[in-house]
Amino acid sequence: MEMTHPPHLANRNTAVQDGFLGYLDGILRNREDYFAGIFEGRAIGKNLAYLFIIVIGLSAFYGITMGASKGLSLQLLATAIKVPLLYLLTLLVCYPVLYVVIVIMGSKLSFLQTFALIMLAIALNSILLASCAPIVLFFTLTGADYDFLKLLHVTIFAFSGAWGMAGLWRGLQAMCEKSELYPKQAIKILRVWVLVFAFVGTQMAWSLRPFIGSPGMEFQIFRTEQTGNFYQAVWQSIARLSDVD
Repeated sequence: MEMTHPPHLANRNTAVQDGFLGYLDGILRNREDYFAGIFEGRAIGKNLAYLFIIVIGLSAFYGITMGASKGLSLQLLATAIKVPLLYLLTLLVCYPVLYVVIVIMGSKLSFLQTFALIMLAIALNSILLASCAPIVLFFTLTGADYDFLKLLHVTIFAFSGAWGMAGLWRGLQAMCEKSELYPKQAIKILRVWVLVFAFVGTQMAWSLRPFIGSPGMEFQIFRTEQTGNFYQAVWQSIARLSDVD
């Protein structure tokens, strides 16, 4: 008599065997299976390879739509490189302290296992970014105002980032109930770390600007003048759209 496995076990066994598109679909449908695989230490290298491809490829795709407001120009290429760089550099700055703190608090996950969990959240973020790209392209091609586009991008980044980190938090909660590898206290630290990641990310975005390209200004890889900050720029865009000085 042929034995069959329950669907959730089948998914776990094939999480990294269905190819890139299957992996991408699995992140959206069966994230808990991916969390379980990482907690069990299965195929960590292959998981990380797929996650890096997703983050770099899809965030670069969104970057192309950001630079599209300047037409077919170097801004397209520059922004396609900068958006993945934004996530990877922010992670490089913020990840070490998270890992050290959660190890002190009792986590038994390895460096790469913990890193894979964070990359899974950023991959979900990148998928959501890419799904919003047609909306951005629509407003860009229909001549939307520069300040409107800037605020639209900020909103999309905030929405995608919040969903990505919420997915990580829910996944870790589920794993904490089934495993002693990750203490529940570490989830509280994760909340604080997410805020730190957001603040570092906004400052990193300010340092890597321009992403869209201001109208009337020549192409620059980076802005030579760094006056003000990210939050002032957002407020100024809101004020201009609202006709408020």
